[in-house]
Amino acid sequence: MESRFTIHIAPAEWRWVIVVATGLVLLTFAPLVWVAVAGTNDWQFMGALHNYQDAATYISKMELGARGGWLTEFQHTPEPHPGALIAEIYPLLGQLSRVVRLPTIVMYHVARVGAALLMYLAIYQLAASIWQRVRTRRIFFVVAAVGAGFGWLLFPLSEMAGILRGNLWPDLQIPEAFPLVSTYVNVHFPLAVGILALLVSLFVNVLRPGAYERRDTGMSAPAMVLLSVLLALLYPHALVPLASGVALYIGIAFFERRTRLARWVLRWWLTLVLPAIPIAIYFYVVVTTIPAFAEWNRQNVTLAPSPLTLVLGFGLPLLIGLPALLRAIRQFELDDDRLMLLWLLAMVVWLYLPSSTQRRFMVGMMLPVAYFTTRAIEDFWFQRISRRHRNYALALVVSLMAVSPLFMLFQPVLPVIAGDPARAVGIFLERDYASAFQWLDGPTGQDDVVLVSPIVGAWLPGWSGARVIYGHPLETLNAAAKRAQVESWYQSEASAACAELLNKYDVRFVIVGPEERKLGAVGCAETLTRVIDIGQVSLYAP
Repeated sequence: MESRFTIHIAPAEWRWVIVVATGLVLLTFAPLVWVAVAGTNDWQFMGALHNYQDAATYISKMELGARGGWLTEFQHTPEPHPGALIAEIYPLLGQLSRVVRLPTIVMYHVARVGAALLMYLAIYQLAASIWQRVRTRRIFFVVAAVGAGFGWLLFPLSEMAGILRGNLWPDLQIPEAFPLVSTYVNVHFPLAVGILALLVSLFVNVLRPGAYERRDTGMSAPAMVLLSVLLALLYPHALVPLASGVALYIGIAFFERRTRLARWVLRWWLTLVLPAIPIAIYFYVVVTTIPAFAEWNRQNVTLAPSPLTLVLGFGLPLLIGLPALLRAIRQFELDDDRLMLLWLLAMVVWLYLPSSTQRRFMVGMMLPVAYFTTRAIEDFWFQRISRRHRNYALALVVSLMAVSPLFMLFQPVLPVIAGDPARAVGIFLERDYASAFQWLDGPTGQDDVVLVSPIVGAWLPGWSGARVIYGHPLETLNAAAKRAQVESWYQSEASAACAELLNKYDVRFVIVGPEERKLGAVGCAETLTRVIDIGQVSLYAP
């Protein structure tokens, strides 16, 4: 591994980053290629392998954009409602898919590729802002990109032993905290991590010794304003710990009577915070004045993992980084150590403050952890390992760090490998459903409601543009009650009561297929008019 020093990023470094980043992206899409090559006979891959319910909502928002809409609406609930500029990236991607004439599902994955590449480039930019040594930059990049904890080992053991059962394991269940895992699940997580990396790199340059005396910042201020606005639109919770950590930095500098430094950093803190305030006010108004978004916000509860599983979820990177973390606490120097320490501290504090969105403050948490891991590797562990063994030790450590991301990457396709796609619930549906969705795309509009089972209802809006009564635990309003109503309808015998649910939500079509028959006898279908049979799937009209 190279040990030369440089201030700027040389073209050879960018080539290395692009090659490694491209390799990581290709690795991320390997399961999709496996599905395409292996084939699934009578089963249709619906469009996403990881967290299919949320992925289905992103694709449905893109479908709104592809049909000319600019605002986000929830198509997984039957009530029409005003749209808003929330998760706006997906309607915009839908608009782009219409312009370039790509199917929304294809555009979704193209955007995932672009977001992942941008994130990896941003992470290396952060590394170059901190370190002049090329070897150290590469160590940080690799640890930040693929590092994770012991969840792959401890989660199954804890479930079997009954210890810590039911707890969240960050490296398995909180993808936004880990760069590589974030690229599996959507577009906005890796973009948010990348923007955070760029913002922190700007603050690293601002805090460099002598910077407030030279006051030569070039385009840093406009860049920070733009990045702040983008992150506030994309993932506003990610700004809160960073702004809090920098605020702590300023307060401590005033306490230490470093007044000039404190005022200098305060200027940049305002450059970060002020552009985001109007957007925060807009979001607050939306979730308090539009009933649909208020209910979505009420249901959108993402609680923190226990402190023990948090530590274990960062496992080896955190363990290796302990010497550097303890040194930063003990010496508390003004350099990058203090900024990273306070950012990490702010993340942990916000994570455990009482709120319904605790885990959202973990976005990019692997970045400060990887910083201390890298510091410890260079300044502590390499000093205790002979030169000829360092690369081997580093390769072993990185391999162990990457087990959880690799496990999470291939876990959804294990049923396909075993020749049983039916066990991949929600990822695959019987192929006749796809044909039924395509048929519905003609006679239905975005305000028409289709009654369908919960699993199928996740995908129908993104494939046909219509609404469903239940399709998502967060984006279906009063989700628990609607799910119970849907399941009860399919379980009921034919009677006059069958029409109550259909009339209540002005249902246009009812789907009865293999997934619906798993719920019950579907006696209510006998009271309806059969419209068309598509293989095992039948469509009815009230």
